[in-house]
Amino acid sequence: MYQEQRLEEILKMLRDADVLTSEQMIEHFHVSRDTIRRDFAKLSQAGKVKRVHGGIMQLPTNNEIVSFNDRLDEFSDAKKHIAELAQEFIQTQGTYFFDVSTTVLKLAQIVDTKATIYTHSLDNAIMLSGNSKIDLHALGGQFFPKNRFFYSLNEVEILKHINFDVAFIGAAGLKNGKVSFEDQEDAYLKQLILENAKTKVLLAENFKFAKESTYSIGNITDFDYLLTDIKPTEQILSATNVKY
Repeated sequence: MYQEQRLEEILKMLRDADVLTSEQMIEHFHVSRDTIRRDFAKLSQAGKVKRVHGGIMQLPTNNEIVSFNDRLDEFSDAKKHIAELAQEFIQTQGTYFFDVSTTVLKLAQIVDTKATIYTHSLDNAIMLSGNSKIDLHALGGQFFPKNRFFYSLNEVEILKHINFDVAFIGAAGLKNGKVSFEDQEDAYLKQLILENAKTKVLLAENFKFAKESTYSIGNITDFDYLLTDIKPTEQILSATNVKY
């Protein structure tokens, strides 16, 4: 059985069982522990399941708010690698925008430079609030629980008058080179941020090139840098500056 066939069957079984263990899958498919570990890792990195000790579980439904600690558990090696690349762009006394993204959240966890940071992400705000080196500006407004960000027209007006040294933007989808997001309000806020950013940095794992979402804010070519986990296609490499 090919990996994609196993992954499809695992997802079908998970819809009935809620939680699947490594031992169950080893016995079911008659494969090695390393094979199941790779299968679980691929499903988790694709955002289809949540890793738990000894197995995987279904993702929370849209009306469930994932806890802050659970968000930290989502950090894959790919996200850590991208965050480390992004950290190189942060200079002392600079002004930055940190987007809603678990990859940017990892950057918020490791940043160790005296800087001013604006964010509309609840998780980024929590992470950065304990960092004495950061002058944190958490944007308020209506809370969107699924993707855990705040938005209000008043806060957006404030952003129009701030010049950011670097804007760190995540992406829900990058299919056909279009940078897309799930929420219209979130997409609009990012567009304003990018208008006032001296350097625009896009953070995205490679699998995002197969995904697309509802609201596009532009193309990869609109960004100065793309930070990703593995070498992308030649077409992407020629579209912008890529670090991986």
